[in-house]
Amino acid sequence: MEKAVKLKIVFIGALLFPLLSSAGIDTFECTVTSVQAISESGEVISDTDHLKNQVGSTFSVDRSSGEIRGGYFINNKNSKSIAVTNEPKSNAFYVVSTSHGPNVLLSYLYVGNNREANQKPFMYTSSGQYIYMGHCI
Repeated sequence: MEKAVKLKIVFIGALLFPLLSSAGIDTFECTVTSVQAISESGEVISDTDHLKNQVGSTFSVDRSSGEIRGGYFINNKNSKSIAVTNEPKSNAFYVVSTSHGPNVLLSYLYVGNNREANQKPFMYTSSGQYIYMGHCI
């Protein structure tokens, strides 16, 4: 290979390296492993077809903005306020989203970012209707 071609390949690689090495650092990629709901009688249930169909769904969370995208977990609509908290001592990550308008909805996401393992546990609920649990990487 010519020296000029090799130099171009090295130059392009050097330009792309920071982009490739930081991909995914500012985003959690999460997978649902369990879904529960509260029945009319106040019991916790997880055995309905609707709940079982949500297991295995995925979503992503932007660590800076708190925007949640994918699956059943979209909180980035214009009518929402999003608060992100990174707890420095425990290294935990929290997102609280509230909607505006006649029907106020509240959602809460916790990611146990302090865990040693690659997979970090999460818990997500939206207005207390459903409780989602799983892991994020």
